[in-house]
Amino acid sequence: MLEHKGYVGEVVYDDEAKILHARVINSGPYPIANAEAADMEGIEQEFCFSVDAYLDGCAELGIQPVKPTANSVGS
Repeated sequence: MLEHKGYVGEVVYDDEAKILHARVINSGPYPIANAEAADMEGIEQEFCFSVDAYLDGCAELGIQPVKPTANSVGS
């Protein structure tokens, strides 16, 4: 599991593509950020970048970002 600014990410390894995938799992039914990388260091960096990009995009558009919640983990 990864965590950045309250958002929790689940990491899954795709053995066919030989790549790690991460997605936010505590933002309700729709993941707000996704990331891919070849190793754990990279997936951690990409996950943080993805969450930050989501939050920056919301700020630029003047919309409220989906807040991370404990009860939507795994949704």
